[in-house]
Order: sequence, then C-alpha cells, then structure tokens
Amino acid sequence: MSDYCDLHIHTTASDGQLSPDEVVSFAQSKNLKAISICDHDTISGYEQLSNLYPSLTDGTLLVSEMEVIPGIEISCSWDNREIHILGYFCDPGCQEFSEIQTRLKESRLKRVSLILDKLKSMGIHIDLSQVLEKSSGDSVGRPHIAQAMYENGYVKSVGEAFELYIGYGRPAYVERFRLTPFESIGSIRHAKGVPVWAHPQLANADHLLPELIENGLQGLEVYHPQHDQHAVGKYKSLASEHGLVITGGSDFHSHSIPYGATIGSYGVCYKTVEVMRSLAQR
Repeated sequence: MSDYCDLHIHTTASDGQLSPDEVVSFAQSKNLKAISICDHDTISGYEQLSNLYPSLTDGTLLVSEMEVIPGIEISCSWDNREIHILGYFCDPGCQEFSEIQTRLKESRLKRVSLILDKLKSMGIHIDLSQVLEKSSGDSVGRPHIAQAMYENGYVKSVGEAFELYIGYGRPAYVERFRLTPFESIGSIRHAKGVPVWAHPQLANADHLLPELIENGLQGLEVYHPQHDQHAVGKYKSLASEHGLVITGGSDFHSHSIPYGATIGSYGVCYKTVEVMRSLAQR
C-alpha cells in the first residue's frame, strides 16, 4: 500500500462513467492509500459504498487497507464566474446539508426538463426517462442529455452536443440555480466538514480568496490535471501564505472523457488526509 491519495473522483452518481464500486476496485489496483468520491452536488455515490463497508466515526469507509473519504463537489456561481467547492468529512446526517442536496437535485431536474423542451422545439426529441436512465444517481445534468443525443443519432459525439446545442451560449442552453461559494462553504462547515476550493485556476477569481477564507474556506486544490506547473506553484504558495491545507486529485470522470485524468495520476500524500481529519469538527 502506497502513501498516495486521490481526493477528487466522480462516479455514476453524477457525471462519471464508473460505479462507486468500480471506482473502488480501480483505485485498489493503483495501490492507493485513500480516495475521496466527490460527485457533483450529491453524496449518493459515497452512500452506496457506506452500505457495503465498515466506517470510522468520521465517515471514512474501510475497504481492505484503502480508505474512502466522504466528499462532495458543489457547483457555485459568483460575479458571473463558476466556482466549485469541495467538501470533505461532511456529516451525512446533517439536516441542512441534506436539504441543500435536495434543493440542488430538484434544480438540476428542472433544468434538464427545460433543455429538453428547447431541443424539442428544434426537432430533437429526447425523452426525460432516457436521460434519467443515464444518470444512476441524484445529479442529472447536461452530460447525460449529450449522451442520449449521441445515442439517438442527433450528434456525432457528446462533445458536438455541447458545441452545437447545450453548451454555454448555445440555443438549448439553460442556466440553473447555483449556490454562492459562501453559502456552500457555510453548508459544509455546518455539516462539520472541510471546505476546499476546487481547481481555482479555472475560475480566474483569485481576488475572492481572502473573502472565501473569511467565510470559512480551509483548503485549496493545488494538484489538478488543469493546473500547469505555474498554477501549482502559485496556489501552493497562496495556501502556505494563508495557512490552508493543500489537496489534489485526478478529477476522474472516465477513461474516455477528455477532462479529468486517470485515478491516481494526481493527488497528495496521506498526511493531507490526516490534516483534514484534524480540521473536521467531529
């Protein structure tokens, strides 16, 4: 067992293409010490595994010698920027945290219905049931619509669905409800979790860091497939300057989707998990 940990992995509970159990098996084959499943706006992937494996008091699941850390990735909006906040070690029994997930789930479903209505007006007929079938979890979204469009022959690829129809600014695009990063951080802290700014380079909003810290941010995701060497150095320095925990992960979605990376290809040493465990409030 190595000392390496991948703390940002998606499953079929959101827009990943491997089930939680398949993710665990693959991570074990990579000899990882710990992983965290951080599906979009839901912990249902983690909860599926929690029914199969024993856990510690902080929610960590024990899969043989590998640990599975409870996590979530909440998509937020602020000042016309998309900002993602990761939450680690959140208490799934926290009522406010559960209500936030329900609210986000409902908003996603409403958005999908509106997008399908727009597509229908353009002669593209996709049934909601087919889209929901693509999403085995609570976090249905545009990737599932794109997959259905591809399978029904309306586009030549999933990417083309975004480029021509459902991407930002395209004719079938619909904005959806998002929390602010401050609300997400507050919700995570209320659930006794550790909030971390995911891939901050992509948000181009470094000026928000002091305010996020004031509102309870405790970490920065420094190691990520879309952070080049310059970004890694910059955010590592900012994390050290502000006393934030440095995290990292592959942002794995699948072996074929062109964003994210292979499980275990990005991450941090186990000491990071120990630091976050000490920061968690339970």
